[in-house]
Amino acid sequence: MVYEKKSKISCQEVFNKADEFFDQGLGLDRDKEGECSSYTGGGGHVKISCCPDDEKSVVEIETREWDRMVKQFLTEI
Repeated sequence: MVYEKKSKISCQEVFNKADEFFDQGLGLDRDKEGECSSYTGGGGHVKISCCPDDEKSVVEIETREWDRMVKQFLTEI
């Protein structure tokens, strides 16, 4: 599933919050490549990309098996 949201925080803040959120003992391994962060484990993955857009950021998250957690994360950014 792919989710997209415009956020009022910067991309760097999005990635920082993602690191905090998905590093809650969920058993996910993190991999950072350029403008994307990926978290894998538990039979699925979460891939976050972010692009600056004027005063906002456009955040796109692709996930498999982690939809509930991704939806919760999106409410926090």
